[in-house]
Amino acid sequence: MEVQHQSRGPRPMHEATVLTREVLVLNEVMEYLMRKEMDINETDFQAMQHLLKSRAMSPGELAKALHLTTAATTTVIDRLVHKGHAVREPHPTDRRRLQVKPSEKSARDAMDKLMPMILQIDDNVCASSTESQHAVVEFLHGVVDAMHARIAHFESRGPVPQPDPEGDG
Repeated sequence: MEVQHQSRGPRPMHEATVLTREVLVLNEVMEYLMRKEMDINETDFQAMQHLLKSRAMSPGELAKALHLTTAATTTVIDRLVHKGHAVREPHPTDRRRLQVKPSEKSARDAMDKLMPMILQIDDNVCASSTESQHAVVEFLHGVVDAMHARIAHFESRGPVPQPDPEGDG
């Protein structure tokens, strides 16, 4: 696979770079299959990922994480609660507030589906030499750092300008 970039001429991508891209594509396939299994749309799935990571969030926190309005997030939460994927509970320290949590069954079902893959990856890494494990970790830190840098770049640019509906611009 050859890719041309502005700062360098065409050259073959390193196999690790190609495999990283394949991991990203396979992650999209996994997410699609998980959404299908859970019978939810992409936005609801993203909400579930945030809830599973945080264990509990206020509706406002979830709205911010999803980059949605609170009204749109309420609709997302309603769908997740209706399908049994999430529950609303009183906030533990502020009785005026609610928090949203993944349901125990939904969290357990997700882990049951993902854990065999996670354990296989962990077994593969642990079977490698200490030096190889360090190289893998160093490489993955570089991937994460590059992704954070690109996200920061996009976020610093602000909203994408919308085309003029009159066609003047």
